Amino acid sequence: MTRLRLYCLAALCGGLLMALEILASRIIAPYFGNSVYIWGSIISVFLAALALGYAWGGRIADRHPDLEVLGRLIVLAGFWLLALRLGGTRAAEWLADATSGSPAGTLVTASLLFGPPSLLFGTVSPFVVRLAARDFARLGDTAGRLYAVSTLGSLAGTLLCTFVAIPAFPVPAILAALTAGTAGTALVALAAPRRPGYATVAAALLLVAGLSFRGAPALGRGEVVAVHSSPYQTLEVVERAGVRSIRSDRVTQSAIHMADGSVAAAYAHYAAAAFLVHPAPRRALVIGMGGGLVARPWRRLAPELEVDFVEIDAVVPRIAQQYGFWTPHPRDRVHIADGRQFLRRSAESWDLIYVDAYIGLAVPFHLTTREFFALAAAHLEPGGVLAVNLAAGLEDPFSRSLLHTVRRAFRSTVVIGVRGAGNVLVLASAGGPSLPEAIRRRATEIDDSGLRIRLAEIAGDVLQWDYETADLVELSDDYAPAEHLVVLGNRDFDLAVVAPQPSR
Repeated sequence: MTRLRLYCLAALCGGLLMALEILASRIIAPYFGNSVYIWGSIISVFLAALALGYAWGGRIADRHPDLEVLGRLIVLAGFWLLALRLGGTRAAEWLADATSGSPAGTLVTASLLFGPPSLLFGTVSPFVVRLAARDFARLGDTAGRLYAVSTLGSLAGTLLCTFVAIPAFPVPAILAALTAGTAGTALVALAAPRRPGYATVAAALLLVAGLSFRGAPALGRGEVVAVHSSPYQTLEVVERAGVRSIRSDRVTQSAIHMADGSVAAAYAHYAAAAFLVHPAPRRALVIGMGGGLVARPWRRLAPELEVDFVEIDAVVPRIAQQYGFWTPHPRDRVHIADGRQFLRRSAESWDLIYVDAYIGLAVPFHLTTREFFALAAAHLEPGGVLAVNLAAGLEDPFSRSLLHTVRRAFRSTVVIGVRGAGNVLVLASAGGPSLPEAIRRRATEIDDSGLRIRLAEIAGDVLQWDYETADLVELSDDYAPAEHLVVLGNRDFDLAVVAPQPSR
């Protein structure tokens, strides 16, 4: 029976540790971005903590080869997970503010939040090997079996957290489940103890973890009316001051007025600027659906426009429809796919391709490179236009490098500043230069009476932006340091909101 308990402890602790490692990225990402720095920091911290845990656990096991001692260590890990459940997100936010969201801050945060429980879980493997070693002639076989069982438990924890827990439950609920699992594992070690007080503590921890399963704290400001987790992000529907918005890891993506459902996000109104370069598009492709708002001003100008939305996260269109951001149109098609892979596999072409995937701190680098823009250009009809929404504006080195890359890929580019917001809209085409005078003239030729922001106003926001190329990076598949270029100190992105259109 004792040997069976040891195998159970090895498997359970291995699974809990790996589930925590997968979940760690979801706790840190809203405050530091979902970048290579996140995973580099998390993996490094877990490996370092395991190394220390193996060494420390081996020494303790030799001095006190007792299951009750191991149970106490697991109880300590459980209390640390409970602390993460109750204050982990607030601690991550505070540390992000204190370190300006820097890569070094990511490493510090991962160390402080996840180092201690990883170290405690690391003590388990050498401990169970020591306790199982009855016949030293078969010590290698015993150790091999226990490490195999622990690794299988780690595999199960990884798969369950990745494919089951994160898509179905919010992060606090998963942390509560991990705390309860750790408390239950401690009870396995503390079964029939000489001093029942430790088992009572573990049982109390299990009870508190169960009670804390519900009630995920809100990440965004305002009243959070819904939280949806997916393999890619945590989505919140937030209502504040008559505006309903969708937030992804603290970054506001879309906003509408609750009173009439009209578009509140200023950048979505400016999407109509694409008609200043291509006045009569028949087919449009949107990479990065968000709330699907950009199609609304387009259809005011071209009711028969066919729109393909490409969105990697299947939860996004469901949320957009459920909460009134997007109403499916007979000429809409939604494709759940990575934007670049969708283009690579498609034989279709479009008059307008709108890319809105560069927001917050989680920038998909493969959608920023010259190879990607060459692929997009190959899918444009003659006279077609590529529109790129840069949420950070031109003060951000990433945005400047991306604009530089677009300018190298297309003959003509127009840069438009979104009034009252940090957004910049880039319009690129293979034709000759689109001069500001021609843009303004075209704005007067198009009947835009149905638009909330008239094209003449948008044309007045064309920027004459000159820049030095010496310090800029032309982004490529071989070198696109998006995480390094994004200004990490700007964490809490929000949208500029326009007033609802007066009733007529």
